[in-house]
Amino acid sequence: MPQYTWVEDNQSRSATIHRLGRRSQNTYKKSWKIFGTSEDRLVHDDVNITLWTSYLYWEYPGQPLNKLQAESYTLDYLGDEAWQLTVNYVSRGADDDLKPDPLRRSRSFDTSGGTTHITQQPQLDAGTSIRTYGTERRYPESGVDAAPDQEGAIGVDGQNVNGVDIIVPALQWTETYDVPAQYVSTQYIKVLSALTGTVNNAAFRGFAAGEVLFQGATGSQDWDQEKGNSPWSLSYKFVASANADGVTIPLVTVGTMGGILKKGHEYLWVRYEDDVANSTLVKRPRHVYVNQVYAETDFALLGVGVS
Repeated sequence: MPQYTWVEDNQSRSATIHRLGRRSQNTYKKSWKIFGTSEDRLVHDDVNITLWTSYLYWEYPGQPLNKLQAESYTLDYLGDEAWQLTVNYVSRGADDDLKPDPLRRSRSFDTSGGTTHITQQPQLDAGTSIRTYGTERRYPESGVDAAPDQEGAIGVDGQNVNGVDIIVPALQWTETYDVPAQYVSTQYIKVLSALTGTVNNAAFRGFAAGEVLFQGATGSQDWDQEKGNSPWSLSYKFVASANADGVTIPLVTVGTMGGILKKGHEYLWVRYEDDVANSTLVKRPRHVYVNQVYAETDFALLGVGVS
C-alpha cells in the first residue's frame, strides 16, 4: 500500500498497441496525483515501492501473457505537498497470445541454380519444356575415320568418363516468420531438425511431391531482464527442382535409353561399358540408375502451411 495518498487522474490511461510487427514497442501511460509530503526522497521511495508491489505491469485485456512493464516515470512537484506522477509502460509486440499466427512474414528467393557433376549430355524425351538440348558434335583428326559416337558420354579419355560440372535449375527461397515465444518449444525445434534434408511427400507451395527439399531452419530470440522474451524470428530454407516425370518436364533420355523417370532431388547415374567404334575404344551408357537419396516427409509438420 502507498505511504501517501494516490489519486488516479481522470485522463490517466493512454495506450498505443501495435497488433502486428516484430518487436514493435507498445506503450501505456498511467498517472496519479500524490498528496502528503514535500520531501523528494520520501515520495520517490513511496513511488518505487508502490510500483514494485502494485503497479509493475499492465496486462493487455484478456491476454495474461501480454504484459507491459513499468519502465520509467516522471514526478513533478505541484506545491502544497502535491505531486504529479506519470508512469510509462512498454512492451515488445502484443498480438493475441492465444493465437499462434505469425507477427510478421517475409520471403526471398534466388534462382542462381546449383552445381552438379554430370557424365552424360542432358537430353529430354519429347514433351513440353522450355529447355532444349543439341546433339553431340564430333570432329575427327584430318585423314582419320569419323570420330566415334560417344552416345552423349562426356570427357571420355579411353579409360574413364570424366564428366563436367554444370549449373542446373534450382529455385532456392527463404521464408521468415516472427512468432510468439510460447509457440517455439524444444519439441518443435526437434521436429525441424528431423525434417531437415527431406523432400515433400505432397504438394507444397505449388510444387509437386518430390520437388521441394527442406534445407533446414534457423531461429533467434532476444531476451533482457526487464522485458523478458521477444518473439522468435524463424527462417526456413527450401530448394525446388522439377520432376522429370512427363508432366512437369519430359522424361529423361540417356544414350539409347528413354522414358526414364527422375524426381527433382533423386540422383541419376549411368553405368558404362567398353565398346569399339571406328577402331576406337569408347564408353557406352548401358544402364541407368535412379536413387532416392532424400526421405519423403509431411511438410505440414513445419507449421507454416503448405499452399
